[in-house]
Amino acid sequence: MTEADLPAVEAFLAAHADHAMFALSNLATEGLARDGGQNAARSMFVWAWGDPVTAVIAITAEGMILPVLPREAAAHWAEIAPELAGRRAFGITGEAGAARAGFRALGLGQSGVALDRDEPHFALELEALEVPAGHDAFAVVAPGPGQRALMEDWRAVYHVEVLGTRPEHAAAMAKRDIEIALARDTYRMILRDGVPVSMAGINAAAPGIVQVGGVFTPPELRGQGLARHAVAALLADRRARGAKRAVLFAASEAAARAYVAIGFRRIGDYTLTLFDPVVEIAP
Repeated sequence: MTEADLPAVEAFLAAHADHAMFALSNLATEGLARDGGQNAARSMFVWAWGDPVTAVIAITAEGMILPVLPREAAAHWAEIAPELAGRRAFGITGEAGAARAGFRALGLGQSGVALDRDEPHFALELEALEVPAGHDAFAVVAPGPGQRALMEDWRAVYHVEVLGTRPEHAAAMAKRDIEIALARDTYRMILRDGVPVSMAGINAAAPGIVQVGGVFTPPELRGQGLARHAVAALLADRRARGAKRAVLFAASEAAARAYVAIGFRRIGDYTLTLFDPVVEIAP
């Protein structure tokens, strides 16, 4: 596709934003990628069908496959397989039905994975956000350079626990992630008696809607309901800045309970698969 096609693609993705947040956010921040060009890691190669657009499959320059496909459009995987052949892929994420169809069509089931799971997918109209009891006991801060080292430590643990990252790679990846988070002001941290106890972030955003990610409470502080306070604080801030809706997917039953407690309702399942090592899509 070309720049001229972007408005139609973005309109389709916006209409399916609950399942398209990574694609929407990447287009907004990094734009389209070009074969043979100097591409930002999250710029995207995009294929779209229909006029108006009815289905989209994208892959970032660094290799994350992002399908936004209605159930009846799963056959598009067979059409796109020759275009994706030879490209490097480090993962696939999206609505479970669409992602699993691609997983099979591209032969990715034979590849080694660091992470491969279908997670419960949730949404919340932010006017219905339920702030937990006792929330006034916490201070809410936009973390800055003074919290950077702690955030990197927490994010490294998150990488290993939640994303299946190899421990020897976690610190470097956490450093990169937190550098971006601080530059874009996407995290909020809660403090109890002046001590940081939990944090939550936004991993994708589009007009009116945000996607929560990177929720973390240190192991020694878990079981106290801190994550729900961190997410509530983050979303109250985003609501004040104009967001109307939030989505997220839960990595554990405990996380799911925390999200339901503040008003989220399940809308389906969301697949997150990460390959280790990065694979080359076969012809």
